Amino acid sequence: MSNPLLERVLPAEAADRSQVFDYKGKVGDFDRLVGILEADLGTLEETDRPRGWRAAPVEIRLDFAWANAGRDIPSVTGRVEARLAVVCQRCLAAFDLQVETSFSLLFQAPDEDATEFAGLADFDVWELEAETVRPVDLVEELLIMAMPLAPMHKAQESCGILPIAEEDNGSETVRPFADLRSQMEKMNS
Repeated sequence: MSNPLLERVLPAEAADRSQVFDYKGKVGDFDRLVGILEADLGTLEETDRPRGWRAAPVEIRLDFAWANAGRDIPSVTGRVEARLAVVCQRCLAAFDLQVETSFSLLFQAPDEDATEFAGLADFDVWELEAETVRPVDLVEELLIMAMPLAPMHKAQESCGILPIAEEDNGSETVRPFADLRSQMEKMNS
């Protein structure tokens, strides 16, 4: 089965047809994303790298429409969900990170003025480099932007190295600079 996200589309034509892309792919379909993940996972020993991470599912829903009543500003709304193999920046172990992003985008042609988008604050602007767009490029960019800069396990208990904080046993915390201001005031007077 061919991937419909790879074909170039004119946003205006897709909006005219109210075209919907409902696609289930895999992480391996996105070359730039794979490169980013490989660079991160490449820091691990071969035995610590997850197997089959490129086959992890990516669910995509894109709905093309017109953003205004004049039918001259094409838009796309949708949702992308993926499970990505990343390295925790706390414990440096690989784990699966669930990434989800919803979006509402307007398409701005290369020669188009952005002032036409006034009043459409619910949308972000996607600047086109050409008249057409490949939906796969759009989805890939959205996934990359949705990734955290420093991925970490959600729960500290999941991290392999960090000890779990113990309850306070009543010991007094030493604060070496707590009285600094009063000491400085004494010295200056």
